[in-house]
Amino acid sequence: MKKVFFYCVLILLPFLIMEGFFRLLPVSNPPYLLPVTAEHPVVHYQPNIEYLSSGGWNFSIRTRMHTNNFGYNNLWDYHPEDTTPLLMVIGDSFVEALTVDSGKSAAEILNSAVSGRGRVYSIGVSGAALSQYLAFAEFSKNSFHPSAMAFFIIDNDFDESLLKYKAEPRFHYFKENGHGFELQLVDYHRSAIKTFLRKSALLRYVMFNLQAGATLERLRHRCQSEDPYACAAGSPAALEQRIVDSQRAVDYFLDQVPVKSGLGRDAVIFVLDPMRPAMYSPEELRKAENSSIYRMRQYFKTQASARGYQVIDLQPAFIHRHRLDGSRFEFPTDNHWNGLANRLVAEEIRKSTVFSRIFHTETHASSVGAGN
Repeated sequence: MKKVFFYCVLILLPFLIMEGFFRLLPVSNPPYLLPVTAEHPVVHYQPNIEYLSSGGWNFSIRTRMHTNNFGYNNLWDYHPEDTTPLLMVIGDSFVEALTVDSGKSAAEILNSAVSGRGRVYSIGVSGAALSQYLAFAEFSKNSFHPSAMAFFIIDNDFDESLLKYKAEPRFHYFKENGHGFELQLVDYHRSAIKTFLRKSALLRYVMFNLQAGATLERLRHRCQSEDPYACAAGSPAALEQRIVDSQRAVDYFLDQVPVKSGLGRDAVIFVLDPMRPAMYSPEELRKAENSSIYRMRQYFKTQASARGYQVIDLQPAFIHRHRLDGSRFEFPTDNHWNGLANRLVAEEIRKSTVFSRIFHTETHASSVGAGN
């Protein structure tokens, strides 16, 4: 028994020392996701939580965050009974906006700009894709009756909408049904062991700050290509099939948006992230035009415009600002939008005809504060 005790101490002591050390550091400590089931089919976090979010091995990104009464990252609570004009912003981690302090995401900036005349709410969860955006849109329609919706479209939104390529619990996916697609929910339940392990600052540092899961996935593929579609697909034939499947997903999504949102196509905005970091160099941008991401991005723009949606391509505005003063729109260690990028995104949405119509505003940019 003494030997057993000795070896237990020998094994546990280093862990306990490291645990104590990391508890003194600003390790990311996000709220829990609540269960997602057929009875509660829309993913959200614990409501009304103030928490610290950090990124990078050296905590180079540190933000103070807040989940509101509906369990989404937003400084303001949502009021379903309010009848003032409402723009609902829907997306993934770029809407969730963990890399800027609460109140400084594009949606929150816009909400401040229309205070007294209307509201801008946001629903965003890291890892969501086009398929989940439809679920968010339907939830928004039934809960808040928005006047318009804006969807942030990121380069991984296309193939990750398909159950064929991703099945991460908590989200809806496009599943083949013999005649096309249907939405399929993959339930999420937080296990007791996961709840226990989340209490460890050391393990949270490994999972959230070091992004252990994403790192292992990259090592598994061992791919040198800068095209994530090519890395995920493997062979040229598989890549081409992935693109074809992604294009079908885009078509289905665009056709379903009016059904799920309850809105006409003239009340919907799609906001496209630029091709970063290629956009910082004309030469790199030309090279990127051979990539799968470029093909999917162009396909989405073409199909959305042909169906009568308003598309905001952020690339010209971002390139213009970069050439003006050398600004960059992400972090050295994180590809998500920084504070300047969120302000520019808010400015571009503010200029849109949809925004102007529902809030009766002029389309000048100064009111949302796009400065440094």
